Order: sequence, then C-alpha cells, then structure tokens
Amino acid sequence: MSEDIVNDFEFKPVIIGLIISVILILIFPMGILHLFWVMIGSAVAGFLTANSTKYALVYGAIIGIISSFLMLTVFTIPLYLILGVFGGFVGKLIQSNFVK
Repeated sequence: MSEDIVNDFEFKPVIIGLIISVILILIFPMGILHLFWVMIGSAVAGFLTANSTKYALVYGAIIGIISSFLMLTVFTIPLYLILGVFGGFVGKLIQSNFVK
C-alpha cells in the first residue's frame, strides 16, 4: 500500500491546496478562521486529486501538518491534521458526487 502512494503521488493538488491554505492563513490571521482555511486548502487538494479517496486523505494530512507550523502551539498539529484529513475527504466527496 505504501508503495502505491509513493509511486502515484501527485504534487499538483498538494501544492495548490497548500498555497491556498498558507495564503489564507497569512492574509486573515484571525484565530478560529485558521480552522476553516486548513479545511478549504485540503478540500481543494482532495477535489483536484485524480486517484482514490485514500490519496485525498493523505494529501489533506500533509496540508494539515504543514499548515500547523504557522501556529506554533502544541495543540495545532493534531487538530490541523484531523481538519486536513476531513477537508481532503470532503473535497473528494464533492468531486465524486458532482463532477462526472
């Protein structure tokens, strides 16, 4: 399974989602809105992925971990990780249900 993820890794969804998340976090530095920016960035990455849902979850986790470095507290890494995975799932769900 890990070989599949490494071989089929797409950089485009991760980079685009990460750029969206980081730019929104830096432009709008309000406390609770950071949670939405991480979910939006990872949802975009999940929406743009061409592979299965597990790839969207991995991409969302990567975006959540990297975005958590902008807020250096102990609780942000697990919280942003969960929000990133959720956002990746929502993005893939939207893609699979509405885009044919």
